Amino acid sequence: MSRSKNTLIALEAALERISLGNPKRIQATRKLSVRAVEEEANLGNGSGYYYPDFVAKVKQVKVDIAEAKGEYVQPEIQSIRLKLNEQKRIKQNYKEKYEAVREQLANFAAAQHHLNDKLVQALARIDDLEYENADLRDKLVKLKRSKVIPIR
Repeated sequence: MSRSKNTLIALEAALERISLGNPKRIQATRKLSVRAVEEEANLGNGSGYYYPDFVAKVKQVKVDIAEAKGEYVQPEIQSIRLKLNEQKRIKQNYKEKYEAVREQLANFAAAQHHLNDKLVQALARIDDLEYENADLRDKLVKLKRSKVIPIR
């Protein structure tokens, strides 16, 4: 008998012991997994994954045990879809928050631009008024000087 067949037989026997509830090397309360079966069979880590049919059998036994306990086990694709939908929801939530903050930033920038424009207009008006004020002072000085009459 080849070494591969011996390994597969050891894995099958370990799976049978675990499914019956009387394992020799692992705790009976441990969850069923390929690694647990490998430890029960006293084999190395990952040696069960060389047998894809065996891995599928472990998954099926795990589902059967859960159904016997009255638990509902979701198919793998359904659980992956649920995770994907959750990730999409989270992503959409972040996207909405990002858009809201981005819009708020655009509003702040528009308000800043508006205030900056008003400031430039006010400074230009101040310059015009200062020029007009200086011009009016010069005219006032000339007017007062023209009214001055010499004393004789």
